[in-house]
Amino acid sequence: PEIAQARDGFEKELEATLLAHAAPTPPHLKQQLLQTLSTATTADTSLRPKEKPVRSLLFWKLTAAASLIFLAVALYWGYRTQFKYKALQNEVATLQQNQRQTAEQLSQLQAQAATIQKPGIRIASLQGTPTAPAAQATVYWDSTTTNVYLVINNLPQPASDRQYQLWALENGNPVDLGVFELRKTPLLIKMKGVQKAQAFAITMEPRGGSLSPTLEAMQVVGNLTTL
Repeated sequence: PEIAQARDGFEKELEATLLAHAAPTPPHLKQQLLQTLSTATTADTSLRPKEKPVRSLLFWKLTAAASLIFLAVALYWGYRTQFKYKALQNEVATLQQNQRQTAEQLSQLQAQAATIQKPGIRIASLQGTPTAPAAQATVYWDSTTTNVYLVINNLPQPASDRQYQLWALENGNPVDLGVFELRKTPLLIKMKGVQKAQAFAITMEPRGGSLSPTLEAMQVVGNLTTL
């Protein structure tokens, strides 16, 4: 311990003596040292990798994301608008078609109403028989043109292999006026004409009709009266 203390004391005394008798640094040498240190610091700074502009990059990322969202919304809105436009076009076309059909039906009804209001028209109200008590039909006979028109008021739906047939009774003899199907339109069905008739009847016959009426299958019957 005494040797270490003596050594430390000697080193401190030597350092103090050197500092006391050291020659001052010349000004030009001091300036050169400062310039050298400044140049080294600048070079070191220039060699460092530049930091990425984090805030600027984040801004562009947000801008790109917002643009994509806007584009997606615009595309969806365009699709929905186009879809609604086509649906509206279809609806308008349907309404126009319904309007045309309604106008055609109205025109037909007006024409049919005018037909049965002509002078010389006679009517036969056909009522149900015991075979079909609820059945009803109406026949309009134009005594001038001999045309016959049928209106189905209420007839049951026949089997697939059966068909209704209209008959005129002329002096007690049946005259075939044709077969017909049950349908809603036209309201007034034009049948075969007949020169003279006192009554009309409808029977249910095999599909295609019969040469003579099946009396036990008679559905309705009625006499002519003046309209």
